[in-house]
Amino acid sequence: MSQAPQDKKQPPAPFSPEDMARRNRRSIALALVLGGLVLFFFIVTLAKTGPAILNRPL
Repeated sequence: MSQAPQDKKQPPAPFSPEDMARRNRRSIALALVLGGLVLFFFIVTLAKTGPAILNRPL
């Protein structure tokens, strides 16, 4: 009888400096897009409420 092959997973290869730089740029781009969306929704919300937002009791 032959032995069953061993299914040991090899550890992932470490990231190269180019991979880390690409990941960093992608993370920054994603953060800027997300921040832009937040800013966009904030401005749209203020525009929809209009000047009435200032006429409220404090």
